Amino acid sequence: MAGTPKFHQDMKMLAKLPEDMIWSMIEAGKSHTDICLEMGISRKALERWMDEVDIDGDKLARARAQAADRLAVETLQIADQADPEHAAHARVRIQTRQWLAERWNQKTYGLQKAQQININVQDLRMNALRHVEVLEDLSTDVTPKLST
Repeated sequence: MAGTPKFHQDMKMLAKLPEDMIWSMIEAGKSHTDICLEMGISRKALERWMDEVDIDGDKLARARAQAADRLAVETLQIADQADPEHAAHARVRIQTRQWLAERWNQKTYGLQKAQQININVQDLRMNALRHVEVLEDLSTDVTPKLST
């Protein structure tokens, strides 16, 4: 296609590169934009290449999980090296890395959501009263009714 020479040129360049080069950049925590700027390619070409190479998305998920592990290690280093006068700055850096690690590896670093349990006391009371009324209807005249 003559209308997209840059895209085709980028795709040819990506085809010549070893696959591990791009995946290692993602594992290092680089964004797609940073990779494109560093390699001089378009984002569209990078995303198309990733779709063609990683059909089921498994490689991208593994690379992001590695990047999340790296970010978790960085948070420890930042916390250990932080001094009291720069604590707020260190906290922001740590929170940003935690947020990314949660998104990139939800299973390991994501917050586990507990099940919500809602108890409506009024509904429990009404159900108990209905149950008593059913029992009273089934009872004989010999036993006194509870509702009287």
